[in-house]
Amino acid sequence: MKYNENNENKLTVAVVIPMYNSMNTILRALLSLEKQTVRPTKVIIVDDGSIDESVKTVNEYITSSSLIIQLVSQKNAGPSAARNKGISLASEKLVCFLDADDEWNENKLEEQLATYVQKSKSHNVGLVETFTIDSCADKKIKRDTPLLAGKHFKDFLYANVIKGTASVMIPLEILKEFGGFDESLRYAEDRLLWSQIAGKYDVFTVPKYLATRHFGTEGNITSSPEKYYEYKKEFITKFINLYSDTLTEQEKINFSLSNIYEFLTTFYTNKSYKWVVLCYRDMLSVSSTAVYYNKGYASLKALISLLKSLLKV
Repeated sequence: MKYNENNENKLTVAVVIPMYNSMNTILRALLSLEKQTVRPTKVIIVDDGSIDESVKTVNEYITSSSLIIQLVSQKNAGPSAARNKGISLASEKLVCFLDADDEWNENKLEEQLATYVQKSKSHNVGLVETFTIDSCADKKIKRDTPLLAGKHFKDFLYANVIKGTASVMIPLEILKEFGGFDESLRYAEDRLLWSQIAGKYDVFTVPKYLATRHFGTEGNITSSPEKYYEYKKEFITKFINLYSDTLTEQEKINFSLSNIYEFLTTFYTNKSYKWVVLCYRDMLSVSSTAVYYNKGYASLKALISLLKSLLKV
């Protein structure tokens, strides 16, 4: 599927990049935009209070770049606030997001625009995403399931089915309709926004690997789950409150248990046994059916963790 950028109804695209202490990676991100077969209309970089030379690096790049780049700075407020600032500065029809340490395949915008145009003929399109590759050192993980094609709100009860913020393309008016990213959340704020969009609009996947997300150990949830667990519980509460009239009681229970169990499993893998027991108690506070959750594996892991904690193994 090809997008004709010479069409009189050419779509405009803004790319929003939140940046924080990214002097070593921001050029890689920008070069991947420079190489796009269909260029973005504008690139909005929001520096979130960097204390390294990120701003200087971007300013030097701007002098020789063929991209239209708008660089703004704000006091450190987190990636959600930075993305929302970028959204507020955009006037284009569509908005994409690219973190300062990630990059796109050269065909990403062309492929997404073609899909958006094609699907918009028969659907009320709220979001178009792509397959992604997660890269950490020499390890690469391909994110290619599920393939989204229409109504998918219920899928968000079980997982964040969008394959990364760097993969999405969303109409600006829809982002503004939902108020952008919830800045009160420090975890899963993207999943909340995607689910809101999916609750009203159709969502589609371009079945090609068009974005690469680079991960280090800093800020990785698996490496520091203790930090993120309380944030996860805040997300659970907000999601259920938001959809209290939409979800059945059983769906609310399943949503809570699945999200807590995700962390219980991570703690168990990390041998953080006291945290496993804490998660299990939280699951039981949601419902006594937690005893049987995942064929009883939650209970088994909690029992083993309790014994190991008591024996200080």
